[in-house]
Amino acid sequence: MTTTDSLSQALRERIATAAAEWVELPMLSAVRSGTLARDVFRNYLEQDFVYLRYYARIYARLAAASRTDDELEHFIALAHGVLTVELDHHRRAAEPFGCDFDRISPSPALDDYVAFYEELANDREATLVAMLPCIYGYGIALSLVREATPSGSPYADWIDIYTAADYGALMELHFALIDEADIPLDRALEIAERGLALEIQFWNQEPARKETAA
Repeated sequence: MTTTDSLSQALRERIATAAAEWVELPMLSAVRSGTLARDVFRNYLEQDFVYLRYYARIYARLAAASRTDDELEHFIALAHGVLTVELDHHRRAAEPFGCDFDRISPSPALDDYVAFYEELANDREATLVAMLPCIYGYGIALSLVREATPSGSPYADWIDIYTAADYGALMELHFALIDEADIPLDRALEIAERGLALEIQFWNQEPARKETAA
């Protein structure tokens, strides 16, 4: 096994283990039970819309600094995937859930996540690792959520995005770039842990606010 194989495998295992536990977080637990309040999901969609636009721009920035034609192709494909798969869903869901994407105030959780990426903006390898808890964690968590979500759920379209073959291909494209990353395993795992913590904070932001207000 090569060093890059070890890096990819270690990151896959750590993120998969952590993401499997996300299904017990308040929002995803309520999705599974069919009890999620629509305003909670609306808030999530609005914050995630801003986040995903930023996330796509990270791929665009990495594409601009790509070292080979293959890298350029991969980064462009990933940016395009975020725009046409994830953001298109959010736009479709805007009316049913009452979203207003033109008047979004970034939440503290969103600000923290963006600050994390900005801190690593000049480190290509670190940025690639930092993005993994999002792109890979969603695929793992939503696959588990799908298994336990009742038929006819208003969130089925959203779940389908992250369990479809197209999304799986995006995850593997990202891992193909990780395979070429020159970063020590211990540093990669430390960055991944920070990203995982920010993911939990992002998932919990609206339920936590409601609980505090009560």
